[in-house]
Amino acid sequence: MDFAYLFTRSDGRINRKPFWMGILVMIAISIVVIGLLAFTVGMVGRGAKIVVFIVQLLFLYPSYNLMVKRLHDRDRPDFFAIIMLAPALVNGLFDVLGITGNPLNMGPLDYLLGIVQLGIGIWSLVELGCLRGTVGPNQHGPDPLQGQP
Repeated sequence: MDFAYLFTRSDGRINRKPFWMGILVMIAISIVVIGLLAFTVGMVGRGAKIVVFIVQLLFLYPSYNLMVKRLHDRDRPDFFAIIMLAPALVNGLFDVLGITGNPLNMGPLDYLLGIVQLGIGIWSLVELGCLRGTVGPNQHGPDPLQGQP
């Protein structure tokens, strides 16, 4: 599997298997990175929120490329990936700025962002991770499952 292609380019199509492999690789790497940063910076208070936001920013580009290729397989527009990524980034930024993210004193914005993230997360899971891509070639290239059982 060509991980460089998965994470650095947004052209072409991928089916569900490379998508989930890419997701698992990014989860494993983010756990290691957050663990190392937590050990060096500490995971208390605002420092923890900054660490998590930095990791979100580091994984923004590879996540976008992975999502776009999967959206291409579903014959969906690229900007859906931005819609799928935006709520988590906004929530992370608001947490770092101290606008949201206090678990002992959650406000309406915390709940609103949580509901939006949940809804878009479910849509993303179904759209990218569960549904089969378009059968045959589409405007983004040949069917990645063509010739496979």
